[in-house]
Amino acid sequence: MEDLEARLRIFLASAPADKHAIATIELSHSAMSKVWRLWREPYVGAITTEGGVVEVLPVNLELRLAGSEGNLDQKFDILIDTVDIEDEFREEMDRIPVNTVEKVRAVYREYLSDDLTEVQTTAVLQVETATYPAGIATLSAVSPRLNVTRTGEIYAPKDVPMLRAFV
Repeated sequence: MEDLEARLRIFLASAPADKHAIATIELSHSAMSKVWRLWREPYVGAITTEGGVVEVLPVNLELRLAGSEGNLDQKFDILIDTVDIEDEFREEMDRIPVNTVEKVRAVYREYLSDDLTEVQTTAVLQVETATYPAGIATLSAVSPRLNVTRTGEIYAPKDVPMLRAFV
């Protein structure tokens, strides 16, 4: 743990020009035939995730905060340039039934460019809306919402295991 903290401190304080943060996004849903792993680098690459070493596809993507930083209910817009993957991406998204209650899962991971085997930051999000007209896909994603007033879902220990200690 100390090594990770020291590396992040060095990177954030005085990052050398040859090191930079690499953001990846992983999109998955039970109706999709595959898991989409994307990054902004100009080549097909490989990263290490909880499931082992996986391939990531190059696309132009941007992740930005949609709303104010003071809001606890953070929302993110993920913009994906789909020019090179348009037909395949559209087919995968069209596999998801319109009336499903299962959300597309978006996992944001960040690595340092000198070590793609160690994740620096991870955020698990759920996609609320997705639009994908020709050329670009826009996904609005939030942290999973498990409260009744927002989603109609009810807390369950299997969904939030840490609640067992409080109940």
